[in-house]
Amino acid sequence: MKDVFPYSPAQVTEAFRNRDIQIFQELYKAYSEELYLLAHHWVKDSDLARDIVHNLFVHLWEKADQVIIEGQVKHYLFRAVSNRSLNELKRRKRHVGEELLQFQADEQSFHHMADYVLFQRELMQHLQGLPPRCREIFLLSRIHGLEPAEIASQLNISLNTVYFQLSIALKSLRVSLLGKKKL
Repeated sequence: MKDVFPYSPAQVTEAFRNRDIQIFQELYKAYSEELYLLAHHWVKDSDLARDIVHNLFVHLWEKADQVIIEGQVKHYLFRAVSNRSLNELKRRKRHVGEELLQFQADEQSFHHMADYVLFQRELMQHLQGLPPRCREIFLLSRIHGLEPAEIASQLNISLNTVYFQLSIALKSLRVSLLGKKKL
């Protein structure tokens, strides 16, 4: 996967040193969404994921004169968000599984995470096309991990409605996501 950000690591490092707000803003616009999806993958909390990405960019701005980016800018940012996410999980003393502890900074791991982020982006774009209630039920089930009975109780709807809405969402996802890619 090619990095489409128009500036080289050396140019970004120099822009940080010069406090070039335009390049900093372009960097944020180019990567903040993908970084949020990556942080959310690790911490499973939307607000915390947003905070991690925000704090990374604040840190980059505050420590601009000390930042040296080697390799692709995207790799640097992905690694920084992954490290910050893992540190936050440790700080909060959440269960940190083997998958997180053994995460490697090699090219294959990067591509795996990049694929995950791209898939999450495509999934979220598709979910925006679902009816609001259907989308809400799907997110509560698949993203927040609630059981159908919990969703029914929380939304004050029948269990059959939950199952029906989930089937609509899953069928729609199958058609749009798998229809493009022959397995």
